[in-house]
Amino acid sequence: MVVLLANPTAARRPYRAPLASLFAVALLATSAGCAGGLDDPDRFTGGTGSACATSTTATGILQAQCFACHSTSSKEIGAGLDLEATGLPGRLYTTTSSSTCSSVPMANSADPANSLFLKKLTSNPGCGTRMPQGAALSDAETACLKEWLVNGKPSSP
Repeated sequence: MVVLLANPTAARRPYRAPLASLFAVALLATSAGCAGGLDDPDRFTGGTGSACATSTTATGILQAQCFACHSTSSKEIGAGLDLEATGLPGRLYTTTSSSTCSSVPMANSADPANSLFLKKLTSNPGCGTRMPQGAALSDAETACLKEWLVNGKPSSP
């Protein structure tokens, strides 16, 4: 009796089918991409090229260091600056300081790196007191907030 196979060489190499399946699965897995989204971009800061330390975000620094006085839920918002409400950092470019600091914009669109918001984090802010009150931010935290403010500058019309 003679058995005719459609591909006689396939009968001699039974290992190819599982190997081909394994290759197809590996190719699919590596080309599928990231299933996540950018619903919370702050959680992606701190990677390569970022001034923020790993697992540190500007929002986290503000929450830990500033929200006690400058948040929507604080009893009296310090100097009228709410850092918790939506729209930061862009909103800092349209928010003015208290009269103590001559009512200048908190963020300078012409030179964001030299904004009052960032100067207030230094030992010599030029007006008023250093922020946050109590312990100063680390150099790394200040650099993270600087990057966040500069990157949040509204686009020119």
